[in-house]
Amino acid sequence: MKGNKQIAFLKALQFMHFGGKAVILPYLPLFLREQSFSSVEIGTIMGVAPLISIVAQPFVGFVSDKYKTIKYLLIIMYMGVIAASFGVFFQENFWIVFLSFLLFHFALSPCTPLIDSMTIKTLGPDRKQYGKIRLWGSIGFALTAITSGPILMLAGIGNLYLLLWASTLLTVFLVLFLKNTRQSSNKVSLRGIGEILRNAPFLTFLLLCLLIIIPHRTNDTMLVLHLEHLGAAATMIGMAWGFAAISEVPVFYFLSKRVMDYHPLLLLGVIASLYTIRWLLYGLIDSPAIITLLQFSQGITFGLFWLVALQTTVSYIPDHLRSTGQAILTSVCFGLGGALGGTVGGSIFDHFGSSVLYQLMALVTFGAVILIVFHYRAAVRPKTSMKVKHMHHR
Repeated sequence: MKGNKQIAFLKALQFMHFGGKAVILPYLPLFLREQSFSSVEIGTIMGVAPLISIVAQPFVGFVSDKYKTIKYLLIIMYMGVIAASFGVFFQENFWIVFLSFLLFHFALSPCTPLIDSMTIKTLGPDRKQYGKIRLWGSIGFALTAITSGPILMLAGIGNLYLLLWASTLLTVFLVLFLKNTRQSSNKVSLRGIGEILRNAPFLTFLLLCLLIIIPHRTNDTMLVLHLEHLGAAATMIGMAWGFAAISEVPVFYFLSKRVMDYHPLLLLGVIASLYTIRWLLYGLIDSPAIITLLQFSQGITFGLFWLVALQTTVSYIPDHLRSTGQAILTSVCFGLGGALGGTVGGSIFDHFGSSVLYQLMALVTFGAVILIVFHYRAAVRPKTSMKVKHMHHR
């Protein structure tokens, strides 16, 4: 019974944690726009600040390890989120807002792996049930993103901080009911980085992933401004984010065990092709309603991409370096990819407009398709040549 109660609270915690993210990601760019920040400044704040997660996640993991707690560390981190938000919402100086958002991400980004760690440790041998708990995170993100729009239309975007504080305090309230597992979260092994960086196939795969994810991270930052430019209301913007999140649910749930049945480069090529079509449509269509509906393609693009990227990374990296390899993948995709996507995307948005930005994003992913085809043929050719040689020898 105690285990069932813990799992029920973990589902609720996933719901509220990602619900809190759904308050910030879709609507903070609108708040910053109202504060008269430029697209470049918004892109820098939203894209570069998350780079701090590269340092924050292993550091907080070490602290969790040392003091043998996840529960109380989560409470401290969430209170840190509220403290850092004062500088984000009540200051107009770019550097103060940027540094405050840096601290905001330092506190928020480690919460996801800490919650995942507590979930996996609670499940024990039954780890395959993890997806059924993580599912509530996507549902929480989707519902919060959709319902926050009408609320902010009534209350005003300037009151965004009230939604964040309410969701964060509710999350802390849920954490209080959790049983501390008294086990450390995984630490990232820095000693293995040199060995991983000498793994040429993995580095090639990582570069291809980066080319695909940069436009995706650009969309994460600029979609709100693009829809606003096309005349979308806050309600529609929330729906766009909600549709994207809910579309990932069936992909994560049903395809996680099937992606490794195919060559990862083949799947990556299909994903890059689908992304190319997606961004081209975003750049050519001027109806915010249609683009909002196109957000349903997030599941088959990003959802499938992340499954392939994560599971392929595990296959490339030795077991004793697995956490390091996964940390590098996350840092490259969400840290470096977000920084490049936010800053460069914001600059293009300011100078050429959102339609040109999305067409250039399609060009980047199309370039990724060409490179993937080249590397896929190179990877498959040795096997084919060996078969031909073997037949000739016989």
